[in-house]
Amino acid sequence: MATRKRVKKPVKKVAKRRKTTKEPVLTKLDFWAIAAKEVYDACRKAGMDEGNALAFAMDRSSYPEWIVPLDDPIRKPDFDEDEDD
Repeated sequence: MATRKRVKKPVKKVAKRRKTTKEPVLTKLDFWAIAAKEVYDACRKAGMDEGNALAFAMDRSSYPEWIVPLDDPIRKPDFDEDEDD
């Protein structure tokens, strides 16, 4: 009995897909919110109550220099709150 030889089909190479992320670019507000949350979490972990931890997180002048640079206008605003009197 005659047997047929099987012919192998050539294997097609599949191009690898690039992994891309569709995450939006972070804004300055996003960075501020992330820094505030990290400061709050660190204060809570250190044993502060919620009120004190929230006060530290919201007061940017209490942030270390490596989080908010000294020349940041938000850290030292130009306006004086007592000028309105």
